Amino acid sequence: MPSDVEFINVSKVFASYLAVDDISFTIPQGSFFSLLGPSGCGKTTTLRMTSGLEWPDAGKIRIAGHDMRSVAAYSRPTNMVFQRWALFPHMTVAQNVAFGLEVDRRPRAEIRKRVSEALALVDLLPFAERKPRQLSGGQMQRVALARALVKQPKVLLLDEPLGALDLKLRMQMQLELKRIQREVGTTFMYVTHDQGEALTMSDQIAVMNKGKIEQLDSPQAIYDRPATRFVASFIGNTNLVPVEVLEASGGTARVAIGPLQFSARTGAFSGGSVGTVSIRYERIRIGAEAANRDTRTRGMIKDTIFSGSAVLYVVELEGSGVQITIEVPHDGTSSPLHAGSAVDIGWDGGATTVFDNG
Repeated sequence: MPSDVEFINVSKVFASYLAVDDISFTIPQGSFFSLLGPSGCGKTTTLRMTSGLEWPDAGKIRIAGHDMRSVAAYSRPTNMVFQRWALFPHMTVAQNVAFGLEVDRRPRAEIRKRVSEALALVDLLPFAERKPRQLSGGQMQRVALARALVKQPKVLLLDEPLGALDLKLRMQMQLELKRIQREVGTTFMYVTHDQGEALTMSDQIAVMNKGKIEQLDSPQAIYDRPATRFVASFIGNTNLVPVEVLEASGGTARVAIGPLQFSARTGAFSGGSVGTVSIRYERIRIGAEAANRDTRTRGMIKDTIFSGSAVLYVVELEGSGVQITIEVPHDGTSSPLHAGSAVDIGWDGGATTVFDNG
């Protein structure tokens, strides 16, 4: 598939700080691509280098097959949506969306047509004559999106655009953004520190840490098969438990937590007698559901935490004193188990991945 964005061995240094460290990736044409990671990992710097607001110190950036080495930000086939929408308060919604086209001196009939199409795309056509102060936060963010899309960029760059919205509105906008991206077919390059946003919307996710890409894959692959300990801990909720590594070969390892032995996939594991195993909260079964699992043991419930849609159990494994957390969906038909209850627990090998310590 043709690519709209290519990074080839790109690095960026600010003074003595290496913000982006020799990264390479491609974004397929018409896809939703997310850069995900904690603050300071280099994701926003990567986005700004794509836009031309920052210049790489090494490496090459191509957009739609063209080298961007000497192309200024205003000449690139990109547009950006920021966290703060920065609408002109004295202009109507339609005037805000039309602004970029008017600067480009497009014909008035073309401007009217494209503004109308952009507002229809974000379901704001009935609001065309309103001022920004008459809109909700979610509506203002959609105006900002329409203003960016109306210029028909090859790549739309989004820098944590939902960060200023409340949780419920943010979840609604995630679905809206994905719908819009599919309808227009524009490549979206999205920066976020919110794993839920990235998993919900993306075709591909690049998980960044300390200026490097630790894993680039589909959302499901990153969640189910994390490549590194950092990815396992950053994406979703997981137990990270020290283990003794008894043997390892062919992508699997035999590990032990005290007297309990089981098989796990190997992620970033170079060998050795100790490691850390990742076991997802929701992949562990409790009570009768633990039967017929690859790994089975007993435990004592130390704490019960009700969170609405799920119940979290902190369980101490028999014979080792190690505590793990288990997430069980709350269906409203049964009462949570109490602290002090002895329970059977179990999981399958595909729920676990072992990594090097560190």
